[in-house]
Amino acid sequence: MANNSQGTVITWGGVTLGEVVNVNVGELAVDLVDVTPKAQASRQKKFEVAASDAGSVSLRMRATAAASATCTGTQGVLAITGPGVSWTFTAIYERLGWAASVGEFQEYNVTFKVTA
Repeated sequence: MANNSQGTVITWGGVTLGEVVNVNVGELAVDLVDVTPKAQASRQKKFEVAASDAGSVSLRMRATAAASATCTGTQGVLAITGPGVSWTFTAIYERLGWAASVGEFQEYNVTFKVTA
């Protein structure tokens, strides 16, 4: 069974990932378009959403399952649960990095691009 970080558990495709060292949910943003009519009497600007970017999720983990180069490019369900947090995303496994030093734990850096 994988360890968790202060109650935070992350699963990818139903598999619990290893010990979570750091989680970063990138900015969720939208592009706005000014749709204010030229003849509008109130002079208040009006905006509509043109496109949205659901952001990304970056993880740093130790001794993880599901950190494999064969996972990059795949799409699945990414779930983050913990104290006061419960998010579920459809995401693409975008990047994988790996680092190890003598006498230290192996660490994995994974980035998921949120698609919806």
